[in-house]
Amino acid sequence: MKLKKGLWICSLAVMSLFITSCTKKAEVKDSDKSIYEGSIQDADVFIDIPNLRQYGGYTCGTTCVQMLMNWINPYQGDLNLKGYEEELGTTEDAGTSPEQLMNYFEKNDVKAIAKEERTIKDLVSVLDKKHPMLMCIQAWGAEGYNTQDKTKTDTYLAEGHWVICAGYQKVKNDYVFYFNDPACVGYCMMNEKDLKQRWIDMDADGRIYDHYGIEIAENENIYDPQGAFYLE
Repeated sequence: MKLKKGLWICSLAVMSLFITSCTKKAEVKDSDKSIYEGSIQDADVFIDIPNLRQYGGYTCGTTCVQMLMNWINPYQGDLNLKGYEEELGTTEDAGTSPEQLMNYFEKNDVKAIAKEERTIKDLVSVLDKKHPMLMCIQAWGAEGYNTQDKTKTDTYLAEGHWVICAGYQKVKNDYVFYFNDPACVGYCMMNEKDLKQRWIDMDADGRIYDHYGIEIAENENIYDPQGAFYLE
């Protein structure tokens, strides 16, 4: 999937607050106020995956794969984004489909479990196993997102975006989820209510993927966020 309009947002959504665009500087009225809504230090479960940035409006899926492959094995996964784009078959018109992602994972012996109609309980269970979840959601577009009104064909499920869910925090009877979002620098977060509404997308052929997620069921990864390679 891909973003069908040119505007991306820096954060996904936190506690029902709107967030700023990645293409614009965040407006901070008070110089002492942080631009961040939270911290990964608050997470009850968090999987530290390399955070990489996409280029253009159609390489979110490609960049997510690049992040995941570098998390599994930084040496074997060390391809540039163009290399992943070619291997996956990503196009500017259609982005990257779920089928292309699963074909890639199968070809590269990555344990991946795709499923639709996933629940929040299912997502939490996957994260508890320290397995990240690749998800297609609706991003905040210039005019928000439309997951309800099918008559508005220009906006209905028109803000498709791939992200990696990497952790959660339990907050009273709710959850806050943490994401590697290839459209942003740093991590993003979204509450349970927003995620339920936005966890849906449609591919270029009109097929709808409702609460679709790909569990990356790899238990052996050698990525070390504190590690340093020798500069050769």
